[in-house]
Amino acid sequence: MSLWPHLFGASFIMINLKITKLEKHYNQPLLDDVSVNFAGTGVIALIGDNGCGKTTLLRILSGEETADGGTIEWSFPPRIGFLLQDVTGLDELSGGQKKVALLSELIYGNQYDVLLLDEPDNHLDLDNKIWFRQALSDFDGLVIMISHDRTTLKAVTNRTWLVEDRSLRIFPFGNAKFVYEYEKEKETLTHLFEVQQKEHKRLKELVAIFRIRARNGPKHARYFHALEKRLARFEAGMVIDPRKKDAHIIITSKIIGKQIDRKTAIFTKDLSFSYDPGNPVFDKADFHLFVGDKVALLSPNGSGKSTLVKLLLGQLTPASGRAELGNNLKVGYYTQDHLEALDENLTPVGAFMARHPLFEHQVEGILRRFFFTKHTCKSRIGSLSGGQKARLQLALFLYENPDILILDEPTNHLDIKSIQALETFLKDFPGTILLISHDHELVENVADLVYEIKDQKITLVS
Repeated sequence: MSLWPHLFGASFIMINLKITKLEKHYNQPLLDDVSVNFAGTGVIALIGDNGCGKTTLLRILSGEETADGGTIEWSFPPRIGFLLQDVTGLDELSGGQKKVALLSELIYGNQYDVLLLDEPDNHLDLDNKIWFRQALSDFDGLVIMISHDRTTLKAVTNRTWLVEDRSLRIFPFGNAKFVYEYEKEKETLTHLFEVQQKEHKRLKELVAIFRIRARNGPKHARYFHALEKRLARFEAGMVIDPRKKDAHIIITSKIIGKQIDRKTAIFTKDLSFSYDPGNPVFDKADFHLFVGDKVALLSPNGSGKSTLVKLLLGQLTPASGRAELGNNLKVGYYTQDHLEALDENLTPVGAFMARHPLFEHQVEGILRRFFFTKHTCKSRIGSLSGGQKARLQLALFLYENPDILILDEPTNHLDIKSIQALETFLKDFPGTILLISHDHELVENVADLVYEIKDQKITLVS
């Protein structure tokens, strides 16, 4: 039976997957009563908040991890290819090159019926993201993919699975329609919540009135008890305010009011630099940002973006020319490399208190703004998801209140809710932003100007 789907080639495969009451627990329930009945092929978007169990679900489907309950049934034993969130091996290649090499093998190697991809587009530059989207359309089997790149999700997915409240919600359409339908659902629930709040208030007031009247005799007492039961039934059916799930990063900026109009924030003049003689990265490159400018730097991986940042921060020395930051301006540099500096034996609260002289309740208040719960605030960092670690580093980074933000792929590992919250924060940020990102929507929504590194120069694109 297992050989039958392969006799006529991958294009004839019909994949059936049945998940029944799947459970997974760690210190507390992570996945509970996950059930789905799927038949077909295509690309499924597996989405949800950081730490909700998306990666765990992929690991269980791949066989790399066991469930604590429930069953997984395939119509035939499929050949499963699994791409982890962070690739290893192929040490001579960059992170993006490793991803492209592994993705090429998975998609075009004719070895797999099912691909389980955990953030496959992290570290890919724009050209490789475009290649990846096209490559997915060439794959004839089933792809279940975790991604937080909104452009990719809208372009390639035809179904959406949302991990929410320890369960799985199934939507029979891709991410573009999902975003529309989910927002429409939220609006409906918000209206219902507001109507229910008014009725809840009215019923509570009636119960309070008849609690007093119940002393006047059995008839009033019976009516009071009936109202109490009615209130209890009503409360059991009330919806939670859906707006509580909205995310907002709130950090009070200290630079408002101290900006000087047209003051220089970032500056290069006749900048030249090379790692190898005869192969310059920059040759007399000029670049000038003022306080308040919000700029995206878009270029393929390996073009010199990280080198420019290191020159600006003084980590590298120009061969000639200048690379400087504005006087008396505090710079904050955020990169995914910072995740390696986290002490995995500490808790998020402990990591924060080790850096800042704050009380525990103050730290918890800050971390809640970055979507940490009471439980995850005090969980060991080593047990957190990649996205939760990224949010912790983002909280530590932004609490320093820099005047200039240099952000190198800040959305890697962040869930869509966190990306949207970061986007809102950056749009409102009054200082200078130099954004290195391949997230098309983030760039479009935050940056006022776009530059690229081309022919050893830093050139304005738009």
